Amino acid sequence: MSLNEEAMFWHQPFGHLNMANFKKLEKMVNGMNLKEVPLHHVCETCIEGKHQKTSFRKNETTRASKLLELVHSDVCGPMKTTSCGGARYFVTFIEDFSKKTHVYLLKAKGKVFDKFKVYKALVENQTSMKIKTLQFDNGREFLSKTFYDFLRECGI
Repeated sequence: MSLNEEAMFWHQPFGHLNMANFKKLEKMVNGMNLKEVPLHHVCETCIEGKHQKTSFRKNETTRASKLLELVHSDVCGPMKTTSCGGARYFVTFIEDFSKKTHVYLLKAKGKVFDKFKVYKALVENQTSMKIKTLQFDNGREFLSKTFYDFLRECGI
């Protein structure tokens, strides 16, 4: 085994320890030939681990300070298995402040608007408050003119 292969052999089990610290390790461990460890090596796992993710913009990380100030929604499906009632999709409405979640089963994505009206009537009746903001992922099921006009009329 070459010196580089020896170093790479021990690199992973030691938690991707950098090569400079391997020199210190030589004094602590018997049986390792690490006298001439290459200081620079290429380990794809180490490179990937050093990548940074782009943080969310400030307006996307704000949280609601009271009920119905912000409601998140998303549609999931189609599912492989159809429900007893024939649904292959579901839509979630998550109230940001309380984290209370409502889930509605759908036979088709196009029924999201109908379920939103049911959700809106229910939560606004229960809380005597109005939904201020609806946040979604710009899925087509949310982008119909009818849905948009309804949200605008309601001040959402």
